[in-house]
Formats: sequence, C-alpha cells, structure tokens
Amino acid sequence: MTSPYVTPPERPVAGPGGPRIGPALLGATLALCLAATACGAPGGGGEGGGPYKVPEDEKIKEPVSPEQLAKKGDVTLRLGIDANLEAEMERVVPRFEEKYPNVDVEIKYKSFEDQIKTVIPTLKSGGAKAPDLVGGNQGYSIDGAMVEGGLARPIDDIADAYGWSKTMSPSLLSTLRWSEDGRKFGVGDLYGIAPDTQNVGIFYNKKTLDEIGVEPPETFADFEKALAAAKDAGEQPLLLGNAEGYGAYQAFGIIQAAHSDTLPLTEWINGSEGADFVNETNLKAADGIVEWVEKGYFQEGYNSLTDVDATTKFGEGEGVFMIAGDWNATSLVQAKAKDIGFLPAPKGKSGAHIAQGAAGLPWHVNAKTKNIEAVAAFLGMVMDEQNAADLAEIGRIPRIAPEDTSDLDPLTKDAIEATQVTLEDEGLVGFMDYASDTMYDTLGAETEKLLGGKLDSGEYLGAIQKDWQKFQTDRAKG
Repeated sequence: MTSPYVTPPERPVAGPGGPRIGPALLGATLALCLAATACGAPGGGGEGGGPYKVPEDEKIKEPVSPEQLAKKGDVTLRLGIDANLEAEMERVVPRFEEKYPNVDVEIKYKSFEDQIKTVIPTLKSGGAKAPDLVGGNQGYSIDGAMVEGGLARPIDDIADAYGWSKTMSPSLLSTLRWSEDGRKFGVGDLYGIAPDTQNVGIFYNKKTLDEIGVEPPETFADFEKALAAAKDAGEQPLLLGNAEGYGAYQAFGIIQAAHSDTLPLTEWINGSEGADFVNETNLKAADGIVEWVEKGYFQEGYNSLTDVDATTKFGEGEGVFMIAGDWNATSLVQAKAKDIGFLPAPKGKSGAHIAQGAAGLPWHVNAKTKNIEAVAAFLGMVMDEQNAADLAEIGRIPRIAPEDTSDLDPLTKDAIEATQVTLEDEGLVGFMDYASDTMYDTLGAETEKLLGGKLDSGEYLGAIQKDWQKFQTDRAKG
C-alpha cells in the first residue's frame, strides 16, 4: 500500500496499521529478497554468509566532528530512501552540508513500494554508486532478509557513540534488533534507527464526549464504560475502517493489551520458542471484541470502509472513538478537523499503557559503505533534537518531545504526549503481523471471520497460532 508519512494510509508492511504492502506485492518482494541474499548460513560474516561483523578498527567511538570528516577530503554520501522523506530531508540535508562542507549528499527517492521491492537487490548488486544509507522495513521479509544476508551493518557502536542506547526506550529499539544468527528479531544487535515512532491508540471526539458527560478514559475499564455511555446516548461508539483487514485487529490489540503484560505479547510477536497465541489473555480479547460487535459498538459496513475513509469520516464528526494508528493524526490535522483528541492505549491489568507500535521506518547502513564516518554523522543529525522539532512541525511523531510545542496543532501535541507516555511505560510491543511473513493476511482474514460469526474465539486463536507455528517450523528447517 503506501508509506507511513503520507495519506493514505500510512506505514508499510509489518504492523497492524503500519508499513504494509499488499499481499501480492509482499510475496513478490519476499521472493526477491530471498533470491538476492540467498539467506546465507547463520553465523557467517558477511554477504550471503550470515550477519555482517563490524571490524574493530571500523567502529565509531565518539560523535564525528567536522574536523574529523574534513580529513577524508571530498565525500559523496548516497541515500536510497522513500520519497515521502523528502520534506524531512529538505531540512536535514542543508543543515548537514553546512556543518560538514566536504560532504555532498545525493538522494535517490523511490515510492515506498519500489523502495521495498528494490532495496535488497540494490545492496546486493553493490557498485561504486550504491547507497551508503537505505530505508528498510521491520520484520522478517525485508529487514530480516537484509540482516541474514549480511547486507546491513550493525550500528551498536554508532548508537553508543551518540547516546541512543541510553536515551532511547528499549521497547522502541527492540524491533530494530536481530539475534546473532540473524534469525530472530527483538533481541541482539541493533541494525537500524528511526527518529520517529508509531503506535496504536484512541482518537476521540472532544465535543461529543463533553456533550454526553464522559471524561477521556485513561483505563480500559473507563473506556468500556465510555463506549456504553456513547451507545446509550444514541451515538456511534466506535468508527472502524477494516477494508484493508488490519483495523479490526488493531481493535483486538487494544483489548488484548488490557488483559496482558508486555512480555508475553512481545515473546509471541518476536517468535520466542514456546510462545502460544492460544491463551487466556487472547481468549478474553477475542470474546471481548465479539461482544463489542454484538452490542453495536462498531458501525454497519465496517468491512467495506477503508482506514483512510474512516479517518475522514471521523474528522467530519462521525463516531465518538476510533482505534487507529497515531499516523492518522497527520491527515486529520491537514484536513483541519476540529475537536479531535488522541489518547494512548488505555491502562489495563499491567497498570501501563501497552500499545502495538514501533520505531518508524528504519535507516540501515550498507555493510559495504566506505563512508562510515559520514554515515554516522548524518544519522546523528537525523536523530537530534532539531530534527525532532522539524518532524513535529511537518506532522510526524518524533521519538523526542520538542521543547516548544506552542505552534503545534493540539492533535499533534496529543499524539506526541501519548507516545511519550507509552515509551515511559516501556509499552511498545511491536505489531502483531511482524510475527510471520504471512501474518498480515492471516490476521486480517481470521479476525474478519471472528467478527462475522464464522469462527468462535477458540477457532480464531488456533488459526492464528497455526500460521505462527508453520513459520517458526519452516525457519528452523532453514
């Protein structure tokens, strides 16, 4: 579908609301990735032979100064990235080239779909004009193939030099980490970085909520009371766009998180041995979302309404609440929607705000780059406080809350605050469809069946686990 920085919809393949590609494109992309990398033997040391190992003398020990980089002479730093980063780059690149005048930044922009289809073959082909930095996408099909094929360089040294390892939430960094053999994500070395975040929360109509005498809910119990109050007042409690298949399981995830802690959720998403979707928590969530359907909390025809159209309708005043990704705030602000607020995923059993979410689309370092100092300096600027403020100004949600938010739209402020609250709780658990290369389709299809009464809760959980188990078994076979 498209990238996370435009409307419609936002985010690509990987998470329930997030970077995604259509099923046909995803299959073709995965085939390309596997062919390009040969998914080398685990534990190897480079292209086709497993994850890349950084030589000690190549490691970055401290932030790169202009004086250090000047010693390299004229440098061309090449970027291969999503075209929707252009507004950000229009601010970062001039600032970077002014600070490091011996570096010329060349950018090759592609649509998100083209970027994802070509990034691995581009890195594999190499050549003098191959990009030093590229955009990727979390999960097994893109980042996993990149890491396992030895095409991306770990950046733990850069993260340590610039302080990200200490200042960034571990839950934010987790979906950019890969195990030593490149087979499992969520743990191990850091292979990418992103200056922005994404998480699923709750949009609400401030005016309607005030009219029915309900305070914005902080806990899941309060949220369910608010849904009931909205229904009793003759309002449509929840607006849902499920045409793409992920809207319903975003809603499922809100209930799921309210009944769980972060650890079991991340262990299943990350593919930990013995993890099982068939459990008491998920049974409560499945029963809970079916109950929402039976009570009429979702509007009729939700399966034919896209996420974009649902967002538009919500901005025009339809519905009291909408469970969706914070990336939709951008389009609501651009449409000048009034009286819309955004809340973090409500607190439940754990007492924390637990949300489906992750870092934004990651930057990756080409394992063959000859310009690692320029790469580190550029990433340092992408991740700094000035860029965080610039991101907020152009409608994206930065990892760092800007010091001055006085000029920002109230909805953007809400989304930034919700992110900070969730990060403080270490509440990001990733997106459920990270769990396998086919989970996006499986979750969409099976959740639709559950809500339509074609599966009971136990059958639903079993179908999801079957997909997960097949993927884990196939990967174990190599």
